[in-house]
Amino acid sequence: MLKKAFEKLKGSMNNEKSVRLIVLGGVAGLICILLSSWIPDSEKKTDESMMQATDNSGLPEESQRYAGILEERLEEMLSQIDGVGSCRVMITVSGSVSYSYAQNAEQQFSENSREVKSQHVILDEKTGDSALIECAKNPEVIGVIIACEGGEHNVVREEIISAVGAVLDIPSNRICVTKKISESGY
Repeated sequence: MLKKAFEKLKGSMNNEKSVRLIVLGGVAGLICILLSSWIPDSEKKTDESMMQATDNSGLPEESQRYAGILEERLEEMLSQIDGVGSCRVMITVSGSVSYSYAQNAEQQFSENSREVKSQHVILDEKTGDSALIECAKNPEVIGVIIACEGGEHNVVREEIISAVGAVLDIPSNRICVTKKISESGY
C-alpha cells in the first residue's frame, strides 16, 4: 500500500508544477516557524505577571506582606520590653508561601501489584478550581535587624535577641540589635 502511494507521488513529481508546490510549502513552513518566535508564550506572560507582583527585593508581594506583618508585631511587642523604648524592625525572608493541597487516595491491589491513585480535593466541582489547602508554609525568616533607643545597653540587647530568637525560631547570629538615632539626628 505504501509502495503504491510512493509510486503515485513519484509520478506526480515529474511535472514542474508539483515541484514548485512542494518548494512553496517548505518556504511557507519556514516562515511559520520564524513567525512563531514573535508570538508570546503563556509562560512568558506568567513570568511577567510574577515580576509585576514583586517589588525591588525580587520577592513576591505575598512574602513582603508577611515580612511587613511580622515587623509590625515585633515592633509593638519589643517596645513593651523595659529599656527598649521606641524601635524599628526590618525582617528579611527567603522564598515565598508554599501550599500543600489535600488529596483523595485510592489503593487498588491485584495479585502482583499495588496501584495508588490520588487526586486533589476540589471545593467547587462546577468550575473545577479552588483545591483544598491542607497546609500553608510561610517564607523562611533569614535575618532581623532592630534599631531601638536602648540598643546600646548589653542587657537590653540580650533580652531582645532572646525574645526575637524565640518568636521567629532563628539563631542569635541572624539577629542584629543596634542603637536607634534620636529624632533630632544626634
